[in-house]
Amino acid sequence: MTDIGAELARMRKDIERLQRAARLSFASLDDTALEVRDSGGLLRAQIGQQGDGTTAVNVVNGPPPPAPSAPIVVSVLGGVTVSWDGAFADGAVMPLDWSRTEVHASPLATYIPTAATLKATVETAQGCTVVIATDDPVYVQLVARSTSGTASAPSSTVGPVGPTPVVATDILDGIVTTVKLADDAVTAAKVATGAIGTTEITDNAITTPKIVAAAVQAAQIDTEAVNASKIAAGAVTTAKLDALAVTADKVAANAITTGKIAAGAVTTNALTVGIAQSIATKITDSMGDATLWATTIGTGTWSVLSSIADAAAGGTVIQGQGPVTIERIDNTPYDPDTLYRVTARVRTTVAPISGPPAVSIGLVGVAADGVTRVSSTGANNAVTGQHYIAANGVTVNAGTTWTTFTGYVQGTAPTGTTAACPLPTAPGKMHSSTRYVRPSVRLLTGATGGTMQIDQVTVETVPTGVVNSVNIANGAVTAASIAADAITGKTITGGTITGTTVTGSIVRTGASGTRLEMGPNAGGTNIPGLALYSGATAETSPGLLWSTVVNVGATPQPMTAVQAPYVDSGSAYLDLTSPAAGKGGQFKVASSSTRDYAYITGKDGAAAGPSLLELWAQNGDGGASSVLQVKGDEIYMRSAALTANGIFTAQNIAFGSASVTTTTGNVPASALVSGLNVAGTTFRAFVTAASSVPGTQLLGVSANNQSSGGLTVWLNRTNTGTTTVWWLLIGT
Repeated sequence: MTDIGAELARMRKDIERLQRAARLSFASLDDTALEVRDSGGLLRAQIGQQGDGTTAVNVVNGPPPPAPSAPIVVSVLGGVTVSWDGAFADGAVMPLDWSRTEVHASPLATYIPTAATLKATVETAQGCTVVIATDDPVYVQLVARSTSGTASAPSSTVGPVGPTPVVATDILDGIVTTVKLADDAVTAAKVATGAIGTTEITDNAITTPKIVAAAVQAAQIDTEAVNASKIAAGAVTTAKLDALAVTADKVAANAITTGKIAAGAVTTNALTVGIAQSIATKITDSMGDATLWATTIGTGTWSVLSSIADAAAGGTVIQGQGPVTIERIDNTPYDPDTLYRVTARVRTTVAPISGPPAVSIGLVGVAADGVTRVSSTGANNAVTGQHYIAANGVTVNAGTTWTTFTGYVQGTAPTGTTAACPLPTAPGKMHSSTRYVRPSVRLLTGATGGTMQIDQVTVETVPTGVVNSVNIANGAVTAASIAADAITGKTITGGTITGTTVTGSIVRTGASGTRLEMGPNAGGTNIPGLALYSGATAETSPGLLWSTVVNVGATPQPMTAVQAPYVDSGSAYLDLTSPAAGKGGQFKVASSSTRDYAYITGKDGAAAGPSLLELWAQNGDGGASSVLQVKGDEIYMRSAALTANGIFTAQNIAFGSASVTTTTGNVPASALVSGLNVAGTTFRAFVTAASSVPGTQLLGVSANNQSSGGLTVWLNRTNTGTTTVWWLLIGT
């Protein structure tokens, strides 16, 4: 039998040999990777299949390498050179996982190396020199990287070091040739006096393109050396002429025509006052340039917003948040003889926490010095109290719709206008000391919070003088823009007249033919009325006339009897007839002039008694008779029957039913009807029982205590039970 102890000793030695032997002998990694971790379990490398499908040895999470030694920076033409000697700070040894050393540069003395400051890399452990192109001095740092990408601390900073300037001794003789010179590189200032003589210039060598602008001055030109034959066509332009160089005696008669004046070349500043006023001057601010506006007062803020889809122009607006007043910083000369129009669009996008979303728009007056503000009362440098002629404290509720404000101003006064002036016929006035104006806008005045936007502030002069159809757009003139009595004795053709009062002679739909006519003589001489003409050949009598009673001197003129036109005697017509005896006038509707007619007439106001209104009717050839008569507060039916096809109701009649219960035979019982409101002063009650045994079991029914408010219903029967009693109450 084998010795157990010896066997165990042998097995122990075999295990030790196995532990010392390579563990991956004859092993493979199939579609996987072997992870290498340190003593703390941190992943340091992956060997084999990587996450992106490649096979590699990938080192990760390595420790940061030591900081490199300081760089050596030297100036060169066009930049600096940076050298690294391959060493590390404090004599540190290069780690085995060193990958590269980065070169960083910045014009700032203190900065953090980033991708933006990375200029080059050193890929060799022995170090090398790289060139950094720069026009300005820079500060240089080095950063080492390990194979796992971990960065070291930056080296010490060297700088500032800039490029070496180019001086005369750096250029070899003859190295700069004509080909090396850029166009216009040699100017008059670079050529020594007398260096170029006539022998150095070949004939015709200097042409117009070879002369730099302003190189030839007046002092270099002999007297009368330049004449008409020496000036090429088009060579003399506006920019070559001094101010006032061309005077009236130098301009031939009719030499300057419309075609010789460039668009925008002539401004109102170059014109006399009379001509300048006839040309409209317009300043339109699309609110896209924040430098043109400044805050004058208020605790709010403002800014320019872009990409606003519904902006009037440019897609920009100014947005104010909280109470803020802004004004445009440039001055516009103010001519008191010119009419100015100020326009702006405003909306509130966020309602304020408290206070109304109010806006004021107008002009700030500026004194002759171009600096001092002038308020409406003449106060110097006042922001408030200005001339808000487009809007003054107007509330614009929150929403997406723009509100347009327009105001007009012309002339000056000792006290300027602060209220809105929306009509050109009634413009406001600037203070007498005003010589310039600036647009001004006050947003959310007196409110807390809120947001408002303002768009397209426009200040423009309104031309005066000749106005014809070419100057006026369709629909531009409305009734509100026409002064009272401004249009007299003229013919207006076409269009629409909208207003409150139109005063004139004749208003008609046509000059002849079928027409409707209203005038002071439509009812006859000096009798105004409304007449309808049928278009017949003889138009002395209109088909329909409605005229009023007027006084001509001391003679009253009543309504005139007029008959409508008809084809035969069976045609119906409307007749406004002269009053008959004792009548106050008639309104007649008939099928002919003498038959089958009805008319309404009133009593002659001169007769005594209550007022009277009668409805008369005539059937056939018989005499007329009164059908209905209203006299005072009473209505009478005359010779006619009253028929109601529907339900007839009256305030003096009430009806209904009541239930009467008898508890003892041959003893009357009652029921009270109340809650009525029957008109009248005397009341009568009528009752009947709903019974099939009258005289046998039902002995009788009656009522008493009738009044406007109700009645008492009585019933007697031989036995007990409940009986329905119908009642009718009439007041007279």
